[in-house]
Amino acid sequence: MTEIEEFYDDFIQQIYTSADVGEDFKESQFFEKSMEYLLDDGIVEDFTYLPFQKIGMKIDGYEFIEDRAILNLFICDFKDDYELKTLVQSEIELNIKRLTKFFNQSIEKKFYDDLEETSPGYAISYFLYHNQTRFESINIILVSNKKLSDRVKKLPSESISNYQVSYDIWEIKRFFDIESSKNKKETLEIDFESDFNTLIPSLPAHVSTSPYHSYLCVINGEVLSKLYEKFGARLLESNVRSFLQFRAKINKGIRKTINENPSMFFAYNNGITATAEDIELTNDNKIKKLKNLQIVNGGQTTASLFNTMKIDKVPLTDIFVQMKLTIINDDQVNTVVPNISRFANTQNKVNDADFFSNDIFHIRMEEKSRRIWAPAKEGELKKTKWFYERARGQYLEIQSKLTDAKKREFKEINPKPQLFSKTDLAKYLMVWENKPHIVSRGAQKNFIEFGNIIVPRWNKNDKEFNDMYFMHTVAKIIIFKTCDAIVYKEPWYGGYKANIVAYTLSTFSYLLEKEKLSIDFSKIWKEQKVDLFFEKEIRNISKLINDYIINTPENFTNVSEWCKKELCWTKLKDLINHTNEIILSDTFKNYMITKEELNYENKEAKKEQKIDNEMEMLKKLYKFTPEQWKEIQTWGLEKKQLTPEEVKFLNLIPSGKYPSDKQSKRIIQILSKLEDEGLIIPS
Repeated sequence: MTEIEEFYDDFIQQIYTSADVGEDFKESQFFEKSMEYLLDDGIVEDFTYLPFQKIGMKIDGYEFIEDRAILNLFICDFKDDYELKTLVQSEIELNIKRLTKFFNQSIEKKFYDDLEETSPGYAISYFLYHNQTRFESINIILVSNKKLSDRVKKLPSESISNYQVSYDIWEIKRFFDIESSKNKKETLEIDFESDFNTLIPSLPAHVSTSPYHSYLCVINGEVLSKLYEKFGARLLESNVRSFLQFRAKINKGIRKTINENPSMFFAYNNGITATAEDIELTNDNKIKKLKNLQIVNGGQTTASLFNTMKIDKVPLTDIFVQMKLTIINDDQVNTVVPNISRFANTQNKVNDADFFSNDIFHIRMEEKSRRIWAPAKEGELKKTKWFYERARGQYLEIQSKLTDAKKREFKEINPKPQLFSKTDLAKYLMVWENKPHIVSRGAQKNFIEFGNIIVPRWNKNDKEFNDMYFMHTVAKIIIFKTCDAIVYKEPWYGGYKANIVAYTLSTFSYLLEKEKLSIDFSKIWKEQKVDLFFEKEIRNISKLINDYIINTPENFTNVSEWCKKELCWTKLKDLINHTNEIILSDTFKNYMITKEELNYENKEAKKEQKIDNEMEMLKKLYKFTPEQWKEIQTWGLEKKQLTPEEVKFLNLIPSGKYPSDKQSKRIIQILSKLEDEGLIIPS
C-alpha cells in the first residue's frame, strides 16, 4: 500500500464513522472535512453547505466574499468506496456542466420558483438570482475523494455569462500533500517579476550570523492591493485572519489619506510586518520571488487599500507601504510565526483570545488525550484513546516515525473516527454554552468566540480543565455525532443539518438548565455511546427545531443566514419560555442527574487537577538550570515579589540540596505566586 493509499484509508475510515446511514451522509461528512482544508489555507473564508441535485444539475454550497466581489460555488464528487479511485477529465467536465446549468437556470430563469421554499436548492437559487449584480468573478471549486488522473492536463475554460470564471480541484492527493508538508499549508509562490511586472526594493536588516534573515522593504500600494485581490485571506497569518474576521472595514484614516494626501501615506502609515519561507533576490537586493508570504501585522492596511481602490476608483500607483520581512524556514514556521504575530499586533486591540490557537489550554487537552484511555465499547475488549490534534497533521506525523507494526498498533489505540481538531472542539463545546448562532457562523468565527469564553475561565482557575473536563468533552462529542447522524436519517430532513444539530443541542442545554438538571456525561464516557431514550429525545427535539428554523421571519429568506443571527436564538428561547411547544419528556428528565451531583463531580476533579499541576511543577524544578533559577530570583526581587525567606527556598535545589516534601510544596507555592504576577516559568 502506497503512502497516499494509506492516507486515503485513514481518511475514508473517518468518513465511515457513521456507516449504515446512507451514501449521502458520507458525502456530506466528506464535503465538510474537505472544507476544513480550504478554510485553514484561506482558500475560502466561510461556506454555506446546501446540497441540491436534480437530473443534469448539482451544487453543494456557496460562499460570497463581499469585499472582493467573489462568488465561490462548490460541487462534490464523492465515491463511496474503500479503494482509492481516479478522477478523470470526463468526470470533471460533467460536474462542472451540472453546476453551471444550475447557476444559469438560477440567474436567467428564476429557477427557485420551481422549488419548495424549504429546499436547499431554493436558498442557493434565490440568493444567486437576487445578488447576481454583486459578484464580479466566480470560482468553481470541485472537491473529490478520488485521486486526480495524471492525464488531466488542464481545467475547464468555460465562461458563465459576463463573469470571470476560474476552476479549482481539491482531491485526495492535494489533501495528502498538505498533511505531509511541515507547515500544513499548500505552498503559495509569488513571482513579482512575472505576475506583477515589478521588483520589491529591500534593505538587509540582519547580521550574517543571525538565524533569521530580515529585510526592510517598500512595496507599491497597487501591487499590495493586487496581491490581496488575488490571494485574499491566504496572505493573512491565521491569527490576523481571525482577528479581521475576513471582513475588514475600510479604515477611515487610510481612506482619507489615499484620497486627499497620497504622498504622505508612507509617513502616516505603520506599514506591514510579514514573513516568508524563502526569498529570491536580484544582485542589488530587489525581491523577485517569495514563498509562503504571510502578513502577520497590517492585514487591515492591506484590505483597506484594496477596498479604497475598488470603491473610490482611485489609483494606488503613488502609494508606498513599508514592509518588515523576516525569512523563516519551514522547520520553525509553526513556532516562530505565531510569536511574531503576537508581538507585532500589540499596537492593536487584540486580546489573548485572538491568539488562543497556541494557548496552554490546547496543550493540556493534547496531554490528556495522549494519556487518558477511553473505556472499551460494548462488545469490544480493547480500550482506545480520543486523539486531539492540537496542530494539523499531528496524527500522520506521529505515524511517519513508526514501523508498520507500530503504526497498526497506533491506529488501533487511536482510531481515526476518534480524532478531533481545535475547530471541532470549539463546535462540540459551544453548543453547550448556548451559542448555536455562533456555531452557525462557521468554524473560524466560532473558534475565536470559544477563545473569548475559555481564556478568562483559564485565567480564573485552570483546575477547571481537568481529567473530568476532558472525559465530559468526549461525551459531548459522542452526543454531537449521534445527533448529526440521527438528523440526517429523519424523514423530514431536507437540509441545514449543521444548524439543526447546533440549535438542537443548545436547546437541550437550555431546557436542562431551567430544570437544574444535567446530562450524565460521565455515564456516556463510560459507555462510549448515548442510550436509546436519549436518541428518541433527540429525534423529538430536532424535528421541532427544524420546523422552527425553516419558518423564517419575512425579512429572512435564507435559513442559514437566519440561524447566524442572535435574534434566531433569542426568539427560540422566548418560544421555550412562554409556550409548551418545545419541552423535555418526563422519561428523559428521570434519567438526568442534578446540578448538585455534577458540581460535586467538578469539585473532586479540580482537587485532582491541583495535585496534577503540583506534580508537573515538581518535575520541572529539577530540570531548571542554575541560570534559570538565577533568572527567576532576579525577576522576583526586581518586581519586589520575594522575601528573604522565599529566596532561601529558591536556592535549595540550585545549591545541590534535595528539599523535603514540605519544602518542595513551599517552592511550588512561591513559583505559582510569581507566575500569577507575570513570570514566565521555563518549560
